[in-house]
Parts: sequence; C-alpha cells; structure tokens
Amino acid sequence: MMNDDNSITAETALYGYISEEAHSSRFCAIVNKLFKGNNVNAMAIPMNIRPDDITFTISQMRSSKLSGAVIAMEYQEEAYELLDNASEASREAGYCDFIRILDGKLFGELIMPSALEKFAQSDEFQDDIALNSMTRYFYELTTGEYNEYS
Repeated sequence: MMNDDNSITAETALYGYISEEAHSSRFCAIVNKLFKGNNVNAMAIPMNIRPDDITFTISQMRSSKLSGAVIAMEYQEEAYELLDNASEASREAGYCDFIRILDGKLFGELIMPSALEKFAQSDEFQDDIALNSMTRYFYELTTGEYNEYS
C-alpha cells in the first residue's frame, strides 16, 4: 500500500511515463491517484525524453529500477523495435504503448486498446465521440477495420 506521505520505498513499483513532454501531461498525477486509491504501492514518474535519447533510454531500462513504462504515441514504434519480446497484439500492430521489465528483458504490450474496450463495455461509458478522438487505436477496436490514416 502507498504510504500517506507518497514517498517511494524499496518495495514501491516504479513506472515511467516516457514522452517528449511528460512534464506537461496530467497522466502521472491521475495514475498515481488511482494507485493510491486502490492501495497499490506503485508510482508513475514522468520522464521527459528527447527523440535523440529514446533508443538509449529504453535500452537502459533493462538494468533500471523501473518495473515498466508507458510509452507516449510519438515513441511507440521506435520502442517496439527495442523489445526482447512482445504480446501478440503488439506484434500484429508493430508498436507498443507499455513496456514491462521482467528479469532484465523488455516485454512490449498494448494496454490502451484493452483498457478502452473494457471501458466501452461498461455502464459508465457515455461519449463514444470523445473516446474516438482520444486514441488512434479506437477506430480499429470499434469497427474491426484497419484505417491506414489513423
């Protein structure tokens, strides 16, 4: 469980959010609030990474203290090329939006499409137009068609 002062301990699972502009995103604040609300001892950390540093950064994650990282759209295809292994969905798509680090190996996954699918099937889902505009994956998910321009 995350402690009350939001400090990181040796047992805290750390997840990076890799983006060129990670500092200006509310992603980590929202995820950390969810972790804390669900008593999960984990923390998301924004990582501002320039395009010329992405290959080095992801390659070095194998020996880092991170448990994984969410990859922003601008780096998803490049991150995929650096993986040791990938989920079937990630292999089919040719990119990943999440890297899990297991025993020094980088395992790529697509978490956004499955999260959106679960949300779209819930009673809380109300606005398909807003959700469609949020991600390039949602068109394929909801229609079963591939749109090469998304």
